[in-house]
Amino acid sequence: MPELPEVETIVRGLNSMVKGLTVQRLPHVSPHLLKREPQLRQLTGDTFKSFERRGKYIIAHLKSGKRLMIHLRMSGRILVGEDQRRRDKHDHLEIVFRARRRRLVFRDVRKFGVIQFVRDGQQETLNRLGVEAPAITASQLQALVCKSKRPVKSLLLDQYVIAGLGNIYVDESLYRSGIHPLKASSSLSANEIRALTRAIRQIMALAIKNLGTTFDSYSGVNGESGRFARYLKVYNQNGSRCGKCGDVIVKIKVGGRGTHFCPTCQKHDRRW
Repeated sequence: MPELPEVETIVRGLNSMVKGLTVQRLPHVSPHLLKREPQLRQLTGDTFKSFERRGKYIIAHLKSGKRLMIHLRMSGRILVGEDQRRRDKHDHLEIVFRARRRRLVFRDVRKFGVIQFVRDGQQETLNRLGVEAPAITASQLQALVCKSKRPVKSLLLDQYVIAGLGNIYVDESLYRSGIHPLKASSSLSANEIRALTRAIRQIMALAIKNLGTTFDSYSGVNGESGRFARYLKVYNQNGSRCGKCGDVIVKIKVGGRGTHFCPTCQKHDRRW
């Protein structure tokens, strides 16, 4: 699933390539998207003023005053290019713009992606999202962890606690800060909180700079793949040697999610 760095990369691409363009027509909208948002065809004639990100959501601001909310879920992609390409069988929304012979496509193999106008229900979801991961402070994190006995990995994945973090960047942040993913959130020391805050911000900045992480289908709107995979230390590295201590990276389940860590650099204190 695209996480914050991937969504941020897409938003920047949309502001570069689609901002200011007016929708001429929608040649194709899949029935499952229309079932979730029956008014999608009202985009015709409207203009995209700007795009922003909230957590893992893309918010498009339209000239009409409406806002369009997009969540890519597991396999959603947004691609922008010239209006000349053949339709892929997984293309579920096509938007053709009046100017520049440009076309936007929403491609989604698993059909879990969501495209809806922002109404009260969607606004409530956005309002409930937690603090943005790239901007989190140690004092904010302290206030969040002290309230919970959940494993720190589970807490960090909760979008209503910290918005934007997903499996990849939580594993990498915990490794960088030397914290075991099963450690109870409320047991983190002041030093660990500072280290984890610093790690989250550093990992987010580096991942955004490198356009996110591509394993399978993710790309920016121009089709460019993310480069952060070259910096991964533990995620998807189970069986490999830790670059710090030489121990073997292992994979366990935490809250039903595959979790990667170094058993030496991230000690498991059995008192937790």
